[in-house]
Amino acid sequence: MAAGQRRSSDDEQWRVRLVDTEGRTHGAGVQLGQRHVLTCAHVVSDIGDDVVVRAGSTTARAVGRHSVPTLPDGRGDVALLELDRELPGDGAVLSRAAVSWDRAVHVFGFPEGVGDGVYARTVLAGRAGPGSEWIQMNARSGVEQRVRRGFSGSGVVDEQTGAVLGIVVSEYKDKTQAQASLSWMIPVETILSHLPEVDRWVTGESAADEVFSGRAEAEVSRVGVAKALADWLARGDRGDVVITVVGADRRELYRLVALSDRESRLVAPDAPEGTVPAVGSIDLAVDASGRTADEVARRIVRRVGIAVDERVGSSALVRAGIPPMTVAVDGVDEAVDPDELLNGVLRPLAEHGTRLILGFRHESSPSLAAAWTWEVDQRLDDLTRVVVRRGGDRAARLRQRVTELRIIASRLGPAEVRPRLEEFTREVAAIEADADPGDVPRELHEQEKLLGVYLAKAVKRRIAERADLVALHRTATGLLRQSPPDLDAVKDTVLAYALAVRREERA
Repeated sequence: MAAGQRRSSDDEQWRVRLVDTEGRTHGAGVQLGQRHVLTCAHVVSDIGDDVVVRAGSTTARAVGRHSVPTLPDGRGDVALLELDRELPGDGAVLSRAAVSWDRAVHVFGFPEGVGDGVYARTVLAGRAGPGSEWIQMNARSGVEQRVRRGFSGSGVVDEQTGAVLGIVVSEYKDKTQAQASLSWMIPVETILSHLPEVDRWVTGESAADEVFSGRAEAEVSRVGVAKALADWLARGDRGDVVITVVGADRRELYRLVALSDRESRLVAPDAPEGTVPAVGSIDLAVDASGRTADEVARRIVRRVGIAVDERVGSSALVRAGIPPMTVAVDGVDEAVDPDELLNGVLRPLAEHGTRLILGFRHESSPSLAAAWTWEVDQRLDDLTRVVVRRGGDRAARLRQRVTELRIIASRLGPAEVRPRLEEFTREVAAIEADADPGDVPRELHEQEKLLGVYLAKAVKRRIAERADLVALHRTATGLLRQSPPDLDAVKDTVLAYALAVRREERA
């Protein structure tokens, strides 16, 4: 089957159940080839020495295992079993892919009381777990089956492409919230970091071009640059979508990429505080040197796991919108056409939510001047959105600073403003940390609560995932997060959502 082609659940014959010799189910697994099964180490240890694998009507026993148990810090917990006989079918193909927010996936487990198993539908929700090795999964609604005991080891399948992105590892176990809808998965690249032998069953684009690992050094050569880049990665919920690195400072970019790589992470035990990024914080690192804009776009699209239609072109797919990621692109000024790369690929990526670290080899590059202007403009726009919501003398002074920085940028160029941005960002962060929740208009809180009330009504009537309601709810949520908020637009959209739900209640 072609990469990116959607598959139905009927094609998932690689799903297996792990039981003990008395037939009690302990978890699930993913068949690889005909004589291997991937699962969680804790499932295997729960069973003990005699692990039985059931695939439909076929039963096999584990005669060998490569296991990484749960380590003291919580990482690990993966196992590859070798079986005494062949299972039917060819097994699954695992996929390296950027695991983006809100990606729809499903899993199939064997919880107590459901003899033949049951599906649970979730969405991915960012890095989590020990050492950021896991990915959080949220149930799509309150009426969905939730991931619980019996799902561990189950393959996590991307609903758009049919790709197996990893395995379920844990559920939220707070006994005071029996219906908690949180769970976690281990992505393929993390599995490979613990069990390299699984690579024979893996496909998909790697997280970084080889040039990054080849040039990376664990030792920090420019602490200030390293901290600025790591801090930028950590503040992903802010609006600043682009940051640039030039010349020799790019050494810290290579180091950053290698430290964040899930599959082959560089180790830096003595790194200065604040210079080590979270695992998986960079989804893709591309060297644009000598490449066309469409070649760079193709690398990006394939990393997402989307099939490339050569008749359409990868750049067109990027402009149409792909799931947001964090992408590092080095050698922008040595691409075949830097302006086309910036304006035809990178800007559209940012417009759809992707965050970008852009590396330039030469400070004299015309394309760098354009990127600096972009960086300064969007950083100041982001900081403005924060300070205009605050009252008091400190906020007033910061608003004046924004105006001053814009004047400097327009008269002297963005290069004069960039060195001042990090200090200004820290000042804005300080005022955010001291902010009173009451600074947010009370009416905005009331609208948010009202939206929640009607969402609960929609879930109860099982209409929350209807296309028109999903679109209205997404718009309302986006407006509530906007800074500064447009209260009239929020009210109009929340009212439209409420009226749509009420019509169903009267029907």
